[in-house]
Amino acid sequence: MHRFIWILAIILLCGHSAIAVEKPLVAFDFDDGLKNAGTLGGAGKFKVYAAGEEAGFDLGPFGRCLDLTAASRHGGAGAKEPPAGSAVVFRHEALDKLDTFTITLWSRQSPLAHGSSARLLSKDGAWDLLPAAGGVALALGPGASKASYNLVGKTREKLEDRWRFTAVVVGPESVRAYAGGLGQPLVLCAEKPRTEHKAAARGDLLLGTFGGIRPFNGWLDRVRVFGEALDEKAVREIFDADVASAKQTKPPQVFDLARPAAKTHRFQLKRSDIPFSTRWQKNKQAPAIMESFHTTQCLWVYGTQTNFIQQIKGMGIGYQGTLNGLQGQEHSTTNRFARGDSSGRHEDLDGNKNTPHWMVTFGPKTFTGCCNHPAFRKLFFEAAKRHLDAGVDMLHVDDWAMNASWVLNGAACFCEHCRAGFREWLQKHCTPEALHKLGVADIATFDYREHLKRNGVPDAAAYKEKFRELPLTPQFTDFQVESMRTFFREFRKRLDEWSPKQYIPVSVNALLINLHAHHNLCGVDVVDFFTGESSQNSDYQTEAEYVFAAKAAEAFGMSQVVSPIPRSTARTRAALATTYALGQLHLVPWDIYMGSDATGIQPRYFGTREQYGDLYDFIHEHKALFDDHESAAEIAVLANADAPGKGSLSQFCKHLTRQQIPFHLILGASQYARVPVRAADLRAVRVLVEFSAADSFCDEDRKTIRAARESGTVRFVPPTADLTAVTKLRGMELLRVEAPEGVYAFPRVNRAKCSAAIHVVNWNLAANGERAELYRNVTLTLLQPQRWGKIASATWLQPGRKPVTLKTERHDDCVRLTLPQIETWGVVEIK
Repeated sequence: MHRFIWILAIILLCGHSAIAVEKPLVAFDFDDGLKNAGTLGGAGKFKVYAAGEEAGFDLGPFGRCLDLTAASRHGGAGAKEPPAGSAVVFRHEALDKLDTFTITLWSRQSPLAHGSSARLLSKDGAWDLLPAAGGVALALGPGASKASYNLVGKTREKLEDRWRFTAVVVGPESVRAYAGGLGQPLVLCAEKPRTEHKAAARGDLLLGTFGGIRPFNGWLDRVRVFGEALDEKAVREIFDADVASAKQTKPPQVFDLARPAAKTHRFQLKRSDIPFSTRWQKNKQAPAIMESFHTTQCLWVYGTQTNFIQQIKGMGIGYQGTLNGLQGQEHSTTNRFARGDSSGRHEDLDGNKNTPHWMVTFGPKTFTGCCNHPAFRKLFFEAAKRHLDAGVDMLHVDDWAMNASWVLNGAACFCEHCRAGFREWLQKHCTPEALHKLGVADIATFDYREHLKRNGVPDAAAYKEKFRELPLTPQFTDFQVESMRTFFREFRKRLDEWSPKQYIPVSVNALLINLHAHHNLCGVDVVDFFTGESSQNSDYQTEAEYVFAAKAAEAFGMSQVVSPIPRSTARTRAALATTYALGQLHLVPWDIYMGSDATGIQPRYFGTREQYGDLYDFIHEHKALFDDHESAAEIAVLANADAPGKGSLSQFCKHLTRQQIPFHLILGASQYARVPVRAADLRAVRVLVEFSAADSFCDEDRKTIRAARESGTVRFVPPTADLTAVTKLRGMELLRVEAPEGVYAFPRVNRAKCSAAIHVVNWNLAANGERAELYRNVTLTLLQPQRWGKIASATWLQPGRKPVTLKTERHDDCVRLTLPQIETWGVVEIK
C-alpha cells in the first residue's frame, strides 16, 4: 500500500508516468511492521545480538519508523568487541545478483549516541554503508578485498540534529551519494569512479548493523533498494515525494494515556468514596462522626443489630458486616485441647488449639478456626447468612488467610480433616515416583502427623523448629493455601445463592505493601477488595509504602482501603493524600486499631475533624476529580508478582516517583492467584521496564509478553536503564515539579473531556508532626506542551482554601504553572 502512495506522490509532483521510477525490490516503511512492500515481497525479521538491546518501532516523520536506540553503543572500535544492538534481517536471492543498484533511506542518529563506524545497513560480503557528517562511506565487496568509497561533500552537519535522507547509487562506472532533509534541499555529496565489480554476493541484508558488532544507535525509515542505478532526476523524485508525504507525526496526547480499565473484579468502590469504620456497633458517637466526615461507606463493623444497620443505611451510607477466621469461637471450649471441641478449631501437632501471639490477651476462647473443618465452615456460613438477613451490603473477613497463614510460621493445622485433605491432595498432584522420593511409602494409609512423628518430629515445638527444611513442607503449604482459596470460592457461591438479586462484595484484611505468593497475593482473585492496616512502624510509613500499595492494587484491577496506624498527624495526612491521588481509598482515622501484643491491646485512635476534616471535605467537594480520572503513564514496570526478582520493587517504584516519571505496574501471578498479564496493558505503553525476567512468568503470560516484544511497538528496557534519558530521547517527559525533594506530582486524566487532574503531594513533614512543611511559589512545569493540547484553564485546588486560577506561562518547550503555596496536598485541574 505504501509503495503506491509514494509512486502516486511522484506522479502528482512531477507529472510523470508511474514508470518514471522503477518500483523498488525492497521497501521497508515500517507502518506494517517488517513487511517488505517492494516487488520481492516477504518480510524482514528482528535479530537480537545482545539481550535487552532489541530493535522496535517509534514515531518518525512519516509514521512508524525502526527504532534501534536500545543498542548499548554506536559503532565500535575493534573486531573483538562483543555483539551489541539488533537489526532487521531480510533475505532474498534476487539481491545476491545485484552489481548495480540504488539505496535510499532516512535516518537519524540518537542524540545520546557517541562513537563511530556504525552501519546504516550492510549485506554480507557485498555492501557496507556508514553514515558521515557530510555524506556516507560505502564499501563494496567481500572481507579485506572490499573497495571503499568516501562519498562526503563540503557540508558538515550533526547527524543527531534532524532526520536525513541518503541515496547511494552504484552504477557500472561510478558511485555517487546524495543527502537532503526536511527543510533542506537534496544535494550531491560526491561521485567517485568505481574501482571494482564485487557487489554481487550471497548474503543477508541487515538494517542497522554490520555483523552485530557495528550497531547504528538511532532510527531508520523508508529504506529502499532498487535493482538499477537511478539517475539524479529519479532520486530527486523519490526525495521530493518523501518530503511531500511527511506528516506532523504526533505522539499520543496526555489525555490519551489513561490506563485501560481492568475488568477483573465485579465490584469497585468509587474513588471518591469516604470509608469509615467503627469496629463495634455499640459506639453511639459513630453515626454523628461519620456524617461530619461525609462518609459514604461504613466498613468492618462487628455485630448484627438490625437497628444500627438500618440507621447507617438510612443516612445513605453503605454498610459492611464483619466475620473472621476465629468465627464461632464462642462455641469453643476454654481449655487448649482440641479433643472434645465441636467448633472446628485449628489443631497443632500436639492436638492443641492455636491462639495468635497478638491475641493472647483477647480472652479465654480466642482460638483460630480451620477452614477445612466442616464444623467451622458451618458456623462461619451460618454467621454470614445472619448478616445478610440483617441487611448488610457487604461483608469483611478479618484474620482471613486462616490455614494459609498458619502453615507459613510452623503453626499449621493437623486436624483429621487437614490430614485427610492433604492425603487426597498428594494423590492428585504427585506421581508414585515423586511420593517415594518424598518419603511417602503408602499413600492410601498416609497420615502426615504420624509420618512426622516417625521421622524425627515428635511434637509441635520440634515442627516449628524444623518445618522449613522438611521434605513435604512445600506440598503441605500448597495444600493449605489452596484450602483457603477453595473456602472463599465456596463462600462466594453461597452468597450468590442467598442473595441472587444483590451482589454482596467481600473484602479481607490485607494491604498490598509487598508482594509474596503465599501472603496477601494469594487472595486477590477470590475476594472483591482489600481493607488492611499500614505498617506498625512509622519508619516504614513512607511514600514508598503507599505509592506501591496503590499501584499494585491498580495493577490487579481492585479497590483497596488503607486502614492507618497513625504515628503522627502529618504522616497520616500525607498517606491519605497519596492514596487518594493514586486512585485508592483511606479510612477516616477514627476508632482505629493500633496494635496488640502479650501486654495487651493498645488504645484505639480517634482522630478529629481539626486534624483531617479539611482533606475529606476536599474529596467530598471534588468527587469528579477522583471518579472521572484515570492514572496516566506511557511507561510501565513489568513484574512477576509471585517472585518479583532481585531488589525491592517498591523501592524501584519510589525511585521512579522521585524522578517524576509517571508509570503503571503490570503484574502477573500464577502460583496461587491467577492474575494474567494483559495484552491491552502492554499495548498502552511505549516503554516497558522488565523488572522480572520473562521466563519467570507462566506459559500463558510468557506468550503475551513475547507477542508484545515481537510487535516492536513496546520498547523493553532493563531496570538498570537510565529512564530519564529514555524518556527524554522519546519526548516522554511529561512534567516536572520545581520544589524540594519529597514533593510529588501524580497525573490523572479524563480522555473524553480532555482534562487532567495533577495531584501534588508533599511528604516533607514539619517537626511538630501535625502538618507538612508549607512551601510557597512551587512551579509545576508541563513538558512537551503540544502533548497537553490547548490549555483553556488551570485551577489550583487545595483542602481548606479557595480555588486559585493559575496563570499559564507558555514557552516553546513547556508551560509553567506557579502554585502560590502547598502544604500537604493540592490538585491542578487542567481543562
